[in-house]
Amino acid sequence: MPENSPEKLSEPAASGPNGEAAPEGVQLGKVSALQREIYNSPNFSSITTDQAGVIALFNMGAQRMLGYTAADVVQRLSLADLFFGPDLVRRAKGLSHEFSSAVAPGFEAIAYKAARGVEDIFDADFVCKDGSRFPVVVSVTALRDGRDAIIGYLLTSTDIGVRHRSADTLRTAGTLRDAVFNSAVFAMMATDEKGVIQIFNRGAQRLLGYPAVDVVNRLTPAELSSHEVLAQRAADLKAELNIAIEPGFDAMVYKAKRGIEDIFELLYQCQDGAILPAVVSVTALRDAQDAIIGYLLISANNTLRNEIETERARVAQRLSDLQFYTRSLLESNIDALVVVNPEGIITDINKQMELLTGCTRDELIGAPFKKFFTDPRRADIGIKLVLKEHKISDFELTARAIDGRETVVSYNATTYYDRNRRLQGVLVCARDITEHKRAEQQLRLALHDELTGLPNRQLFIDRLQQSMAASQRTGVHGALMFLDLDNFKPLNDTHGHDFGDLLLVEVAQRLKKCAREMDAVARFGGDEFVVMISPLSMDPAVSIVQVGVIAEKIRSALSEPYLLTIMQNSQPAKTVEHRCTASIGVALFLGHQTSHDEILKRADTAMYQAKEAGRNLARFHESAPPTSTQQALPVKP
Repeated sequence: MPENSPEKLSEPAASGPNGEAAPEGVQLGKVSALQREIYNSPNFSSITTDQAGVIALFNMGAQRMLGYTAADVVQRLSLADLFFGPDLVRRAKGLSHEFSSAVAPGFEAIAYKAARGVEDIFDADFVCKDGSRFPVVVSVTALRDGRDAIIGYLLTSTDIGVRHRSADTLRTAGTLRDAVFNSAVFAMMATDEKGVIQIFNRGAQRLLGYPAVDVVNRLTPAELSSHEVLAQRAADLKAELNIAIEPGFDAMVYKAKRGIEDIFELLYQCQDGAILPAVVSVTALRDAQDAIIGYLLISANNTLRNEIETERARVAQRLSDLQFYTRSLLESNIDALVVVNPEGIITDINKQMELLTGCTRDELIGAPFKKFFTDPRRADIGIKLVLKEHKISDFELTARAIDGRETVVSYNATTYYDRNRRLQGVLVCARDITEHKRAEQQLRLALHDELTGLPNRQLFIDRLQQSMAASQRTGVHGALMFLDLDNFKPLNDTHGHDFGDLLLVEVAQRLKKCAREMDAVARFGGDEFVVMISPLSMDPAVSIVQVGVIAEKIRSALSEPYLLTIMQNSQPAKTVEHRCTASIGVALFLGHQTSHDEILKRADTAMYQAKEAGRNLARFHESAPPTSTQQALPVKP
């Protein structure tokens, strides 16, 4: 007998759905014929192995599903050879965790639960002969001898698309025969060769509402079906095969009788009068001499199928709509959007990212995120920072396009997760701030002295007005110093403007060191500088002492010698030592008692008084009150 023959399976005695003996004279007592047809169904994959996992039986459904012939695999391959490797690795890990025991990612992972008598149904991918993958839902059952020793395994599988319709059946599969005849999901009817029902399983009873006793040896499947549908089927067969067919049981089994695979839709009439749409598969049952001894009808509620298909279409449409909506949001964004996995590899982008980099979508997806920036290390640090902190804002980078064009971007980024809170990667939103940075630079240049970097007159006056407003609120005095260098022109005349510029830069640095952090230093032009000292004290006399200490500190610092060095191309560096002092005029102010222009004039006037008094001096404007020995001691800045 061939290795792949179903007759090698055990042949239980024929019985009715409730365990009663089958009627005498009915050849269905030869259960091997029924079992063989079920086992060789082209709609379900059934594979039997020995206890080591080597394939022993490989039915028509398995051959049809995977593309192998039985000769290709029987006694040649292990069941694990047909599975997609990564699926077995994942399953082995899951079982190892579940049972706290190491499970190997091969046949052991497939049969582990079944070998221990645990119900086992799982999803996996088969690898077909042509190399393609076929997703299935799998049921594994251990086959045992009379002493309950495992002699092999039965693996039953079907397209994962029908998982919901077959899951209940697979869960009850202790053996192949029990799985079929005790199924509550599929209606199984076996008839004799004339069509009289001999077996009416639990699924048929559940779907149609008849108890087995009402139909076995009493009715044919045609009597349970819509006469209109059978008449239409007979007409369709006549048109297809050009032969007259009676619109009854003959119309149901005409193709199956001739060995033609036959699946069609039918309307059953239930016991309560309801109409049940069903999809029906019909197979002829044959004895060892290939004579027809009956028919097997396997039916499933087509309402469920239609509902599933409708729901699948609805979900697919919703998913399509959601994908379209999401893509529209991505593409309509004015910022460059980039999705990056935890390893820093780009997985999705929008059109703005293509424009930013000059690269196509295909060139960007799968490439490292850091590759498209002038500072890859900083870009990589940014992604790692998001993964650590979960979110960053205003992180600046410079993107470099494929043509060398550079764009300053500020990006906000956050981690994102799937519905099970598993980290998927980082979503980056990068905004082009090149124009903003340019405008910021222009504004900075417009409000700062180009040579020294100090605020210019415009910015200083703005800060003076702010200080005057604060003084108005608090009643605390402030002071303004006006400085003019005493020995600047001779340096320009003798050594040139380059050395004069160096001197001005050094003066600016010394002024900033002498002033307090809250004070303001500015260059008004030429060799004129101003310093605003604020806040001081509510007492004007104490304020004069305080600002006098700072003025003396500045005067002393500016009078120190200057060593000025210029590097010249192809010539030795030139160093000039220069001595330069400053005349300082100081004006006190409180709130808006006078205008900022008047404060500047007072300080300027006091500065000229210092020059006339001999230079290298600090003078207060005559509006300042006189100091006395009873006033507070000077406060160091």
